Amino acid sequence: METIERTKRSLDIFSDKEKKLHVLTKFLLNQELNIKDSDPPGDVCVLKKVAGDGTKILVHSRPTTTFAIGQKITLYKILGRYLHLECTVEQEKGESSYVLNLDKIAIAKKDRDSQRVYLQPGQAWITNIISSKAKIETDMFHVPTAVKVNFQDYETKLKDKCDFIKISTFSTNDEEKVRTVKKTQKLLLIEDTQNEASYKTALMEDFIVFADDVDSEIPKEMNQFRNQKIISELIIPIIYLNDEEDSIPIGYIQMQSKSEKFDLAKAMETKTIAFEMVDRIRNSNLIKSDGKYPVLDISEGGLKVKIDHPDLLQSLPKLGGFHFDIFFKMQAPLTAFGQIKSIQKDQEGHLTVGLALAGHSSRPGEKKRFLENVEALRKAQSKS
Repeated sequence: METIERTKRSLDIFSDKEKKLHVLTKFLLNQELNIKDSDPPGDVCVLKKVAGDGTKILVHSRPTTTFAIGQKITLYKILGRYLHLECTVEQEKGESSYVLNLDKIAIAKKDRDSQRVYLQPGQAWITNIISSKAKIETDMFHVPTAVKVNFQDYETKLKDKCDFIKISTFSTNDEEKVRTVKKTQKLLLIEDTQNEASYKTALMEDFIVFADDVDSEIPKEMNQFRNQKIISELIIPIIYLNDEEDSIPIGYIQMQSKSEKFDLAKAMETKTIAFEMVDRIRNSNLIKSDGKYPVLDISEGGLKVKIDHPDLLQSLPKLGGFHFDIFFKMQAPLTAFGQIKSIQKDQEGHLTVGLALAGHSSRPGEKKRFLENVEALRKAQSKS
């Protein structure tokens, strides 16, 4: 099973033999250890013996679980903190018992927020997954089709609003003033290109002061505008807010006039158009998948789900997270946003996705109801 870890757990590695033996014999001997990335999830084995030098262990697995000689496996247990053993299968002893070389033993540097509850089929599932078809990134080396079409449509629609308009993604060939707009994510308004004062003041805090922010000579800029008979210029950044609420400058609207002077009202009108463009890009870049995807394990801070939808198999590994509804058996759905922390791909190409809950619906009581359900599942598991 191929695993993609998005965030690496911070671990302390045990190098001292005595410490290794202490942990193995005092806390893990005759205890169930989870097998990481097992298929199906939640598979366990029992640590039966520990070699005197702490380099080998004997484990007993379920009859349905088999290991191959030379196979790398990771066993873990939550003891307040996450503890794991990285092992290599050395020998099969019969009756589902195996000798493992202990390559490394490590423990998380901080306590785990909550322990996972492994679920049975039908106990909980997610649906109505709303995710992006393409990830929109700062550099925009590969511009999604939705962005290109949007920019072209708006440039055509607005061409009669001024003497010159350009709506484009940022590039390495941009003028210094355009690069400054991208870097600061602020607007640039030069009301009167032949008045030096227009280059030295800004109408509001979110406007660039050309003289302070742009590494370009004012006389040279004024002369260029004079030659082109341009009396006013406005450059507005197009800012995309992704699922993680990062502000990504994806492009700009540049307007120039030979007949009228742009003012604050014109700037605010154009900024509103930039907002409309972003909303349209976001909507056209979304895909909704209404299949049912089983929750494999859950905790107060997150969950793990199995995904088999063809479109999601392609898109999710490229994304940071997605919105979804979660159903607990016999209950109304809860809406949440999950950040993707890990992805595992099985032999069939299906994904097991580990999610950290980064947000719940604004509807009152939903987070409380989610936590109550997790606690009820944990209590039911402890009784079984």
